[in-house]
Amino acid sequence: MVTPMALEAEKGAATAFSNVVLGRLMKVLENKYQLWSGIQTEISSLHEDLKLLAAAVDDHQVSAAASSTAVARVYGEQIRELTHDIEDCVERFLHRITCKPGASRARRTAHAFRTLRRRLLFADKIKKFRRRVADARKRAFNADATAAAAAAISPYSGGAQPSNNQGYVQDCRPVGIAKAIMELRALLGIEPNQGRAAVQAQLRVVAVVGFGGSGKTTLGRAVYSIVQRALPCAWVDGHLLDRTDSNGIVKHIQENLRSEEGRSATSLHQDQDSRYLIVIDGIKRKHQMHWDTLRNAFRNNGRIILTTNNWSVANRCCNHPREEDKYTFGRVYNMRSLGEEDSRKLALLGRVTPELLMGSKELLEKCGGLPLALYSVACQLSSEMETTGELCRILCSDLGTYLEREDDEPNFARLRGVLRENYTSLSDYIVRTCLLYLGIFPIDRPLKKNVIIRRWLAEGYARHYEGRHQSVADKNFKTFTHQSIILPAVPISNFIEKACKIHGIMHTFILHKSISKKFIMPFGTQHNKVRHLFIHNSRYGNYEISPDMDLSRARSLTVVGKAGGAISKFNKYKLARVLDLEGCIDVEDFHVKEICKLWNLRYLSLGPDITEIPKEIAQLKLLETLDVSKTRVNVLPVEAIGLPCLIHLIGKFKLQDPVKTERLPQKCMLETLAGIVADKGRGFSQLMDHTKKLKKVKVWCECEETEQGQIDMNNQLAEAIQKYIETPMDEDNVENYRSLSLYFQRLPQGSMTALEQLCQRHSSRKGYLFYLSSLKLHGNSNPTTLPKFVAMFHDLAKLSISTTMSVTQHLLSVLGEMHLMKYLKLAANSIDDDDGFVIQKGKFGSLKRLCLVLKVVGPSVLTIKDRGAQAISSLQLICKDLVGLSGVEISYLPNLKEIVLHPDVGEETRQAWKAEARNHRNMPHVLSIPGDHVREETAAVEEEPALEDPMEVEPESNFPNSIGLHVNEAQQGCDKEALVLAPVQPRKANKRKRAQVRACQGPKISQHT
Repeated sequence: MVTPMALEAEKGAATAFSNVVLGRLMKVLENKYQLWSGIQTEISSLHEDLKLLAAAVDDHQVSAAASSTAVARVYGEQIRELTHDIEDCVERFLHRITCKPGASRARRTAHAFRTLRRRLLFADKIKKFRRRVADARKRAFNADATAAAAAAISPYSGGAQPSNNQGYVQDCRPVGIAKAIMELRALLGIEPNQGRAAVQAQLRVVAVVGFGGSGKTTLGRAVYSIVQRALPCAWVDGHLLDRTDSNGIVKHIQENLRSEEGRSATSLHQDQDSRYLIVIDGIKRKHQMHWDTLRNAFRNNGRIILTTNNWSVANRCCNHPREEDKYTFGRVYNMRSLGEEDSRKLALLGRVTPELLMGSKELLEKCGGLPLALYSVACQLSSEMETTGELCRILCSDLGTYLEREDDEPNFARLRGVLRENYTSLSDYIVRTCLLYLGIFPIDRPLKKNVIIRRWLAEGYARHYEGRHQSVADKNFKTFTHQSIILPAVPISNFIEKACKIHGIMHTFILHKSISKKFIMPFGTQHNKVRHLFIHNSRYGNYEISPDMDLSRARSLTVVGKAGGAISKFNKYKLARVLDLEGCIDVEDFHVKEICKLWNLRYLSLGPDITEIPKEIAQLKLLETLDVSKTRVNVLPVEAIGLPCLIHLIGKFKLQDPVKTERLPQKCMLETLAGIVADKGRGFSQLMDHTKKLKKVKVWCECEETEQGQIDMNNQLAEAIQKYIETPMDEDNVENYRSLSLYFQRLPQGSMTALEQLCQRHSSRKGYLFYLSSLKLHGNSNPTTLPKFVAMFHDLAKLSISTTMSVTQHLLSVLGEMHLMKYLKLAANSIDDDDGFVIQKGKFGSLKRLCLVLKVVGPSVLTIKDRGAQAISSLQLICKDLVGLSGVEISYLPNLKEIVLHPDVGEETRQAWKAEARNHRNMPHVLSIPGDHVREETAAVEEEPALEDPMEVEPESNFPNSIGLHVNEAQQGCDKEALVLAPVQPRKANKRKRAQVRACQGPKISQHT
C-alpha cells in the first residue's frame, strides 16, 4: 500500500523530471526556433559584414605600398574562399528548403515539416559563417593598421609617388608616329614648315586618347618640340594637376609662356592675336574640375593638346558649350596601334631572320601594337645573349608572369605600372571582378556585347541594390570601352555593338591575374576549388575528370573546340550557373538531358551537333538565357518557352502548334525573342498575346507554296506584330527601347501582304499609338506599301531596309519626317533619282549615322541641300562602283568624323575621298568595311539569297570561328586614314566541305545583326 507521503514523493520526482528533462527539451526547441526565425536577420548582417570585408581587401589590392602586397594576396584568397563557401551553402540549402511556387497551404506546411532538419542545419551553418567572418574581419582591419603604419614611414608617404608615365619615350627613338604627327598638326591648324601665320584665329582643343602606353605622351612631346621653335609653349604634367589647384595651374602655364615670349602674363591673357601651344599630359576624370578654369583662362587664339586614357574625359573636354562671340570647338584624336612592320622594328631591334619572325609572331600579337609593350619586349630580348624565335616563344608563354612580378625586374616595370593603374583605377571591387571575368574569353575571337553582359548577370557579378542589374552591367561595359580595355573588332563607330575584342596586352594581364587568384582556371588544373573553367581552341579534347577534382564548386564552363572528358559527367557541376558550349564541337543531344538536371543553371548556349531540345529542360527553373543559334534545332518545345525566369531566347526555330498557353508562366519574363520562324501556325500569335515584356523580336517568314498557306502565314504574322507594337512599354523599360526585325527574302514575290494588312488596320484606327524604336526589314514588299508601313512609327530611332528593288523619292520624303531617327541604313539596287539620296532643309535633323548600300550608282549618291542633316558623324557609302566623290559635299556635314567605303572601290576614288577628308575641318577617317561584313550588308541586294553557314544563324552570340579579319600590313599603323581590314581566306578543303553541307541543307538567308 502506497502511503500519501510516498505518493507526494513520487509526484515530486515526476515534476522534477518534467522540469529538468522536458524543460530542457523545450528550451532547446525554443532556441532552435529563434535561430531559424532570425536567419533572415543573420543573413542580412552577414552580407553587410562581407561588404565591409571585401572593401577592406579591395583597399589592400589597390594600395601602392609594396609591403602590403603579399598580405593583401593572402587575405584576398581567404576572403574569396569564405565568400564562395557562404554562397555555395546558401544556394544549396535554399534549393532544398524552398517550396514550389503556387503550392497550397497544406503542402507548404508539410514541406516545412519535411525540411525542418535541413533548416536547422542551415541556420547552424550561417551562425558558424558569422563567426568566421568576424574573425576574418578582425584580421583584415588589424592588417590595415599595420599597412598604415608601414606607409607612414615610407619614403613616398609625404608626397606624390614617382610616375610610371615618365615614359620610355625619352629612352628610345619614336617608331611609327610620323603620320600621327602630321595629322595632329593638321588638326591644330599648324601646317608643317609654316610659322605663326598658319595658326587661324580661334581656340582649338585636340584630345589625344588611347590605352596607356600607346604613345600619347610621345606624340604630344614630338609636336611640342616642333611647335616650340616658332610659338611659346607650356607643358603641364598630369601629376601637377594632383598637387595644385586650378589657379596655381593657370599661373604655372602663364609663367612658362611669359618666359618664352618675353611679355607679361596679363598681356598674354588679353592679347587676342597671341599664339601659343599648351600640352596637358595625363588628364584624368578627377582633373575635370580644373578644365573649365583652364579653358576660360586661355580662351584666345591658342592651341591646347590633352592626352588621356579615358574617352569620357576626352569627350568632355572637347564638347564644351560654344560661345556666341567665338566659334570654339575640339576634336578627339584616337591613337592607333602600330602595324606589323613597325612592331617588329621596335620589338626585335631590326632583326628579321625567318626563324625569328616565325617565333615572335604570337608574341607580337599579344602586344597588340602597343608601343610600351613592344619596348618592354625589346628590353627583355636585348638582355639575352642571342635573340631567337625559341626565346620569343618562351617569353610569350611567360608574359603574364612578367606583368605580375613583384620584384625589381625593370624591363616590364613601366608596362606593369600602366596595366595595374587600369585595374586599380576602377571604382570598386565589383567592377574589377567584371574585368577579371573577361579573361575567360579567348583573345582570338570577336565577342558580343550582349553575351558579355548576359554572362555577368548570370554569374551575379553585376548587382544593384534596387534590382537594376542590367544598368550596372551596361555601365561596367561602358567603363571598359572608355578606358580602351574593350575595343571594336573593326574601327567603325557603331561596330562595337556587333563585335568587340579585349585589348591584347590587357587580356594577358587580367588572365594571369585571374589564374593567380584561382578565379579562372584552364580545365585540368591541380587546384580543386575553381569557380570558372575554360578550354580554349582544343583540337584533341584529352581532358579527364580525375577523382580528386571537385567540380561541385565550379560556376561556369566555357569550351572552344573539343571538350572530351570535361563534359562526360555534367552531374559533377552541381552549382554551375553558366555553360557556354556554342564553340564546343563534341557536345551532343544526350549531353543536353544531363544538363537539364543542373537546377542552378542561368545561362546555356549549345553547339552545332545539337538537333533537339528535350522536354526535360523544364527542370531549369532559374535559366535566364537559352542560346541555340549555333545548333540545328528546328522546333522548340513549349517547356523551353515556359521557363519562369527565361529572359533571352536566341536561335532560329518554330514553335509547337498550337502553343498551350496554360503551360506558360502567368508572369512571363521573356524580353528577347530572336528569332522565331513564322508560318501558317498560330503559335507565334499566341506567344505574342502572352508575353508583355518583349523588347526585341526577330522573325523569319516562311510559308508553303500554296495560296492558302501564304494567306494563313500573313494573317498570323499581322496579328502577332500588331499585338507586339500595340503593347505599352513596361514600366521597368527605362531605356524605352523596342526592336522588330522581319526577314522575308525567301518568300515568293508579292506574297508578303502582312505589312499591307497592318497599314489598313492602322488607317481605320486613327491616332492609335505604336511603340517601336528600331525596325529592320529585309526583303521585297510592295513599293507603295513600304512608305505607309514605315510612316506608322513616328518615333523610330533606328531603321534598316534591305531590298533588291530601288528606293523611291516617296520613301525618302517619309523618312525625312522622322525627326527622332539617329541611324538609317538603306540597302537597295539603286535610288530613283539622279541626285541620289536627297536631304532637304530641315530634314533628318537627328540623323547621326547614314549607311547606303547600293548595287547601281547614279551620277550622285548623296545630295545635301541647304545644309540639312548637320548632325551626321558617320557616313557609310558601301557602293562598289562608286566613282570619285559622286557629288557628295562633306563640307556640309560639320560633325563628320568617319567615312566608310566599300573595300573594292577604285584607288583613285579612295584617294579622292582621303584628299577631301583632309580638307574637312574635322579630318574624318576614311575606312573600309571588312569583306565579310560587306557580304552580309549586300546579301539582300542580290537577286538570289546569299548562302551562309548553318551555324551563323543568329549573330547575337560569340563567333564560332576565329576572327577572320586581319589588318592589311601595308596600311596598319602607316595609313591611318584608310585602314583596310581584309578577310582571311579559308582553305579550299574547308570551302568544299561547306559547299557540300549547303548543297544538302539548301540555301539559307543572311541575317544582319
